[in-house]
Amino acid sequence: MEMQPGQMAYDRASTVFSPDGRLFQVEYALQAIQMGGTAVAVTYDTGIVFVAYRNLPVSTLAEARSIEKSFAVDSGLGCVTAGLIADSRVLVEFLRVEAQRHRLTYGETIPYSLLGHSLGTLLQQYTQFGGTRPFAVSLLLGGFTGRAPGLIELDPSGATIGWRAYAIGRNRRAVADFLEEKMPERPNEEAAFKLAVQAVAEGSPTPFQPESLDAAILEPDSELRRLPTADIARRVQGLPFIGAPERKGAARGA
Repeated sequence: MEMQPGQMAYDRASTVFSPDGRLFQVEYALQAIQMGGTAVAVTYDTGIVFVAYRNLPVSTLAEARSIEKSFAVDSGLGCVTAGLIADSRVLVEFLRVEAQRHRLTYGETIPYSLLGHSLGTLLQQYTQFGGTRPFAVSLLLGGFTGRAPGLIELDPSGATIGWRAYAIGRNRRAVADFLEEKMPERPNEEAAFKLAVQAVAEGSPTPFQPESLDAAILEPDSELRRLPTADIARRVQGLPFIGAPERKGAARGA
């Protein structure tokens, strides 16, 4: 983001609008999210696929599975995040507490749309009061209406938008355009998974190994199921951008 003349007077607090109606601290939070990996969610006929790229530590001593981008919230509820991992954990904890509060009060899973709007209200509050900063996290929250899957995108401003499939994080606009072009009318789980992985590859500057992917599947009345690396490797076998740097450019040009 290029600094404009006079901008410095309006970017010191998240509660101050610039003369053209912008909140620069929110925009800076969105820029921080762009520095992370791409995360994608795709709905299919009976569920939702979440796939995220995670920047693995250089050290071979690091445990890749300890870097989480997808999170279970409640039965039939899950999310994937992009941005600061520490901020993500705070927001996921909020989602889990809200889901359990609703379950204890009403004896049912909270509707994902209601949960999304509750989180959107929290995010918005952190743009409205002094002494705080916006959360540098975007989320794709998934759930079901009956047995029909759905997604809600949330960003640091607190805005909530529903999607059939969407991307957050690095190169999200280009990845979202890719999803819009390639999304089938009624994909099954296999087609949704491959589309999500291909979309993450669109947002990645270099090819990657299966260990770099955090993938999970959400189905009605079930906890989020995170896929082990061996399962991910089996599912992506033969895709040219997985661990084949010399072939990525040729694959995209095909």
